[in-house]
Amino acid sequence: RRQESHMAQIEKLEVQVDVKSSPERFYETYLRENYLLPKVSPNEVRDAQLLKGEWDSVGSVIQYSFAPEGNVSSHIDFLQIDTIDEENKSITYTVLDGSEAKKYYKNCRMTVHALEKSEGGGSSVKVYIEYEKQNEASPAPTRYTEFANVVYKNIDAYIINNA
Repeated sequence: RRQESHMAQIEKLEVQVDVKSSPERFYETYLRENYLLPKVSPNEVRDAQLLKGEWDSVGSVIQYSFAPEGNVSSHIDFLQIDTIDEENKSITYTVLDGSEAKKYYKNCRMTVHALEKSEGGGSSVKVYIEYEKQNEASPAPTRYTEFANVVYKNIDAYIINNA
């Protein structure tokens, strides 16, 4: 019997979404008011439920029901907050077992980072995704980057309209 050993192939994906609100406002809203996502972006986020902890604390587990690309059927992901970096305005999540994403990825971590834009005001929100595919047929997690493009702009509009 032959045993094959594979080195884990960690792949990375990154997207940047430019928004009008300041990095502080975007970060604060995204971290502390993420229960508003179904209200702010109802076509993309059907539901958000806190399963463990607080909305804005390390170790918390949040269940999201997403509707990727506006599909009628939604999928469920369980995200755990791993790190919160107030100074750098970044939050890192791990996708937990039981998530739809686990069908495609052995491991998946996402970091959302709000940065000051170099010119013109507003901020750049960067999403870094590190993932390991279940197999070669697994797609890259581009649905999360497409999701970020739409939802982060909706969060931005919410911030501006409620300033």
